[in-house]
Amino acid sequence: GAAPEAGVASPRYVLRELVETEKMYVEDLGCIVKGYMATMAAQGVPETLRGRDRVVFGNVQQIYEWHRELAEGVSWPDLPVPLPPSHQERRLHMYVVYCHNKPKSEHVVSEFGDHYFEELRLRLDHRLQLSDLLIKPVQRIMKYQLLLKDFLRYYSKAGMDTAELQRAVDVMCFVPKRCNDILSLGRLQGFEGRLTAQGKLLAQDTFWVTQLARGSRPPAPRPRRVFLFEQIIIFSEAVGGGPWSREPSYAYKSSIKMHCLGLEVSGEAGPFVLTSQEAGRPVQRYVLQASDPAVGQAWTSLVAQILESQCNFLNALQSPIAYQRRESERSSLGPQAALGQGSSGSWPRLAPARADPPHLPLTGPEEPSPPHHPQV
Repeated sequence: GAAPEAGVASPRYVLRELVETEKMYVEDLGCIVKGYMATMAAQGVPETLRGRDRVVFGNVQQIYEWHRELAEGVSWPDLPVPLPPSHQERRLHMYVVYCHNKPKSEHVVSEFGDHYFEELRLRLDHRLQLSDLLIKPVQRIMKYQLLLKDFLRYYSKAGMDTAELQRAVDVMCFVPKRCNDILSLGRLQGFEGRLTAQGKLLAQDTFWVTQLARGSRPPAPRPRRVFLFEQIIIFSEAVGGGPWSREPSYAYKSSIKMHCLGLEVSGEAGPFVLTSQEAGRPVQRYVLQASDPAVGQAWTSLVAQILESQCNFLNALQSPIAYQRRESERSSLGPQAALGQGSSGSWPRLAPARADPPHLPLTGPEEPSPPHHPQV
């Protein structure tokens, strides 16, 4: 009837944008592969760059060849539910590999960008600088999820089957988040431990942070990129981000180990406090204020769940029989019992954290608006 037709009219515009931008994306990748890479292979590279030129481009040629095949071999307008490369889930891992190499690539490009790569750009008559071309895969993987969400909304309104499309949206939301995490961790500098030993990265966001010291006047809050791992919370400061490296690096400032962590919540929309209490050291207190209240709520919920899990684990180790009996009693009381206090009685059970706490765009963290100085 008329309703489905009205529902599927708009996707044609979205599909046209998808096809046109895909062609432009392939052309941009071609500038890298057939321009820079081919010229450097044919003419050689400076001695100081030799061996490092592969780091500059990573696996961009694989990405280019795949997308070129897709653009040439798929008749996009004929697809009943137009799906971009998300339906080849395993191939999308190429983007994760690319983003893992990207911070190293930026370092080399920044070292040679003003001279060697700029001379190549002029010789190739390219409008965009190499750094602008190399960021294209990162931007493109983010674009797919936005376009797919448009399709999903239109097809849902039209009453059409969206199971396959929903799966594509799920995949294309996961891959950019994974890429974003890898990019940010690759730019984290100065942390002496091994990041791979800190467990899974659960969340990362930018907060205004005030570090409180007993007996002294609170300093002004400062913007900090905060990384929440399973084993540690890392505070860092965004630095750099010049013409050849659009993204900032993150300089390590301090950290809290999870077994020393405490949480104080003053209100749903207000700041929250993370404390660090190591044996033989004074308590460290960090006041965190998010620009978006939803981000703060997601973090307090996630941290509270981690703390409760730690407490439950310790209780199970210390008194396994009593812990098992208590858990059995809670289960027999039904779901309402799970909404009460944790078994430790110390930490409130907050609302469950969302699967993916809000993250800032892949184009780099924006500095949050300064809050009023928190009174804690």
